[in-house]
Amino acid sequence: MIEVLTPEHHADFRWKLAEMYRLRHRVFRERLGWNVRSRDGLECDEFDEKGPTYILAWSPDGMLVGTWRLLPTTGDYMLATVFAALLEGTPAPRDDGIWETSQFAVDGAACIGLGPHGINKVTSELFSGLVEFCLAHGIREVLQVYDARIARLLPRIGCSPFWESKRHRIDDTIAVAGRFTTDFDALERIRRAGEIAGTVLTTGHPPSLVRAA
Repeated sequence: MIEVLTPEHHADFRWKLAEMYRLRHRVFRERLGWNVRSRDGLECDEFDEKGPTYILAWSPDGMLVGTWRLLPTTGDYMLATVFAALLEGTPAPRDDGIWETSQFAVDGAACIGLGPHGINKVTSELFSGLVEFCLAHGIREVLQVYDARIARLLPRIGCSPFWESKRHRIDDTIAVAGRFTTDFDALERIRRAGEIAGTVLTTGHPPSLVRAA
């Protein structure tokens, strides 16, 4: 189940936020060893205080197994500040039709089932849910900072950037920034690569997203 948690619902679902921060701690600090801000088993940073939208993936038995954070580029976001070097001197986008995705995390140990090309099914569903959300809200493009590991996975997910920065070493990670179109063609490629039939989102969206005739 892929759920969208928008800012107006954060106060009502603090337990979901706590589950997400715990998942991010397990993935970023414990598994990947990244230098992220984490306290008492919760990974949370200043951008979680900017009113982001979260995409959450839940297992059938109610465990949180994946997450993504979204922020509009009209405010503060990571690529414009923390990772500005990846822009290589070009201005940071400031457009309400362009959002940044960050803190992508999947708990592979808790997920069951691989899709085509050896990709975790939850990963494909999170990508599909992201594009569905963008289509429903007039977001035509997303930005993402990711490491070399994710860069190798993207073609197998059916998702490729139309612009990508050079690779930069940040701490112990080789990082790159990419820009991705979020249109129906992108959604169809992701669905086809992941063998996903129809919408994956469960709340606040049309029951199906199909290309208009």
